[in-house]
Amino acid sequence: MTERCSSFLDEPLPGTATTENRWLCIEHDGGWGRDPFSGEAFSAQVGAAIERFAAQRAMRVLLIRRPGRAGGFRGRMRVFVADSVPGRTGLRMFTVDDYAQVPDLPIDDPAAGDPVAPIALVCTNGKRDVCCAVLGRPIAASLAGCYADPVVWECSHTGGHRFAPVLIVLPAGYTYGRVTGEQAKAALDAARDGLVSTAGLRGRSSIPPAEQAAEVAVREQIPPAAPDALSTRSDGAAVTVTHRDGRSWSMTVTAEELPARIMSCGKKPSPGQAWRVHLRRPHPDRQSSVPD
Repeated sequence: MTERCSSFLDEPLPGTATTENRWLCIEHDGGWGRDPFSGEAFSAQVGAAIERFAAQRAMRVLLIRRPGRAGGFRGRMRVFVADSVPGRTGLRMFTVDDYAQVPDLPIDDPAAGDPVAPIALVCTNGKRDVCCAVLGRPIAASLAGCYADPVVWECSHTGGHRFAPVLIVLPAGYTYGRVTGEQAKAALDAARDGLVSTAGLRGRSSIPPAEQAAEVAVREQIPPAAPDALSTRSDGAAVTVTHRDGRSWSMTVTAEELPARIMSCGKKPSPGQAWRVHLRRPHPDRQSSVPD
């Protein structure tokens, strides 16, 4: 049996979410290629305009489509704009008749667009890595069947295909890996309830990897909480996670090298990395312990 990048299961999930603050998700039912601007999705002129539009706003572009599509989509395409930064998290939807209209969308106006509830994106970009297609598509299809509204989407490459099936919940940007159908549904249901599920949690996209790992460690020890219930900061030597109720946890987070593995199907093996979280300064009155 061919060894795939997702066959290596010893790399811990926390701290591995792709770091992105803003997202531009464009409905596209056709072929995607390796990435949104590989030439298969848009003409060269339109693709360049969208790429400039997104780059000027530091937005990650993803192509999305409904699971189980039959192809030949006709009609207005949905465009989701998500902000994952704590304190200003939000998700809005626009529609366009033509992709050339995307760079003209008034996304800089916070009042423009229709506010929408959280959505789930499952990476199924087989042109980038076969693991996402083989493992992601069944999860996307089963998850979509749980909801009447179009809140579940297949998406192009998100990063971390070695953790397939990969799920991102917008707008907060919490990213999950190696999810089962049950875990994927729990993640989206929690988001729709204003909470964060921890099963398979890799981290929040809008914070650095070490802070992601520390936040996950705390969330695993407390009852389910809202995305912005916890905040993180790092001084280079320690990461502090603070709950809005006043509790705080101070930790050291170190990177540990793992044996070489295939990071992406078809590539040569290279060392992996694990983030290790250690409680640094416990204060019984206002701090809870986080086990190693």
